[in-house]
Amino acid sequence: MLELFFYMQVSANDIILVVIISTCFLFIAAAAFLTYVRLYNEKKKKHFEEKRTMATEFEHQLMLSQLETQETTMSMLAKELHDNIGQLLNSTKLLIGVTQRSLAPNIPDTLLTADETLVRAIQELRSLSKSLDKEWLERFNFIENLQAEIPRINAARSLQIHFRGPERVLPLKPNEQIVLFRVAQELIQNAIKHAQAANINIHLDLHPGLLVLSITDDGQGFSESQITEGLGIRNIRHRIQLLGGTVAWQSQEGKGTAVNIQLPVNETAS
Repeated sequence: MLELFFYMQVSANDIILVVIISTCFLFIAAAAFLTYVRLYNEKKKKHFEEKRTMATEFEHQLMLSQLETQETTMSMLAKELHDNIGQLLNSTKLLIGVTQRSLAPNIPDTLLTADETLVRAIQELRSLSKSLDKEWLERFNFIENLQAEIPRINAARSLQIHFRGPERVLPLKPNEQIVLFRVAQELIQNAIKHAQAANINIHLDLHPGLLVLSITDDGQGFSESQITEGLGIRNIRHRIQLLGGTVAWQSQEGKGTAVNIQLPVNETAS
């Protein structure tokens, strides 16, 4: 009887020991599995971040390459405009001047108008030629070019653009300022074509480490359901993302549209 009791006691202890060992083993296995899953997810996340960084860097380099190609092409075009078309227009103006002197003082109004139109054409050509020059692009200034663009649009009298911004060079590289300027141009043209606005307000503010550009209009606006990822919006969003920034649209029917762009800036950038 004692032997049977002792045997049962030993068996119970063995069972308890086996249960404890099995529990510990399962706990260790579960901990190892969870650790593996965590390390796998971290490795997967790191790999994804590296791929995204590489893709962003590739797109940024592609954008720079495209800008360099465009600059070379535009530089050649600027030279052709200045050397050929510019010379032809200047020669034409000289001939008109000779004709005016021969007809003085009875110069026809049509000839005077032609002379004035030709003067404006030469001025516009010089401005265009300058804007296509590679050296000028390397010193591109967003604010100066925006301030030159606004009077040309306002002269059409279809709407009025009002600008407020700092009177200094932005802490962005010239090629980054070109990208931002193209985005601003596209947003302005969208407002002109689709918003039926009377006024466009452009505000540019600089904060420590942050540039904020807002473009608002008092046009017809649209509902949130009408904000679609069309080609124009995707292009604008893509360009701003390449600059490391964000862009957001806000609009209501009958209350106009506001576009807000935020870019990180380095005060030492030039």
